[in-house]
Amino acid sequence: MISIILFLASTMLWQEDFTDDAYALHQLYDYQVDITHLDGGVKLTANPLFEGFASAWLYVDESIVLTDNDVLEIRIRDNGNAVRLRYFLRKQEGANYYAGESIVFIGDEWQNVEIPLKHGQLFSGCEFPAALTPGKTPVLYLFIENAVSGDFDVELDRISIMRLEKEMEQK
Repeated sequence: MISIILFLASTMLWQEDFTDDAYALHQLYDYQVDITHLDGGVKLTANPLFEGFASAWLYVDESIVLTDNDVLEIRIRDNGNAVRLRYFLRKQEGANYYAGESIVFIGDEWQNVEIPLKHGQLFSGCEFPAALTPGKTPVLYLFIENAVSGDFDVELDRISIMRLEKEMEQK
């Protein structure tokens, strides 16, 4: 009888821990989102009931190559309203972006949300999101948005991209 043991190891490819400033986050176009730097984190607040859509975004402009084995990890908490986490991934093969999203209901306790990048679908037909960063070709855009109307009150502690690696051992 042969037994196989599978080990999963991970490597951190990129991380934003907001220790310096909240400079990495931007509000999307004219949608009003207050971005406040906290001690080792950032707080996003808006009232989309009156101000429309709430969306803050950041990009990863690193010379890293992302694969389908990579996972976006976000340490987050909110006021219990639904939050949409939307990403646009530029894969190694060219200028196309692949879009994916996850709608989460977190609450006031910190949670780690993991979003596998392998679920992204080809996104084409316009210059978005590349028009947000003229002259740059980011490997990833991440949008933190309201999923339903109501108060938008989100705190982020850390955002990272991890590569999952499998190791097998036979006995």
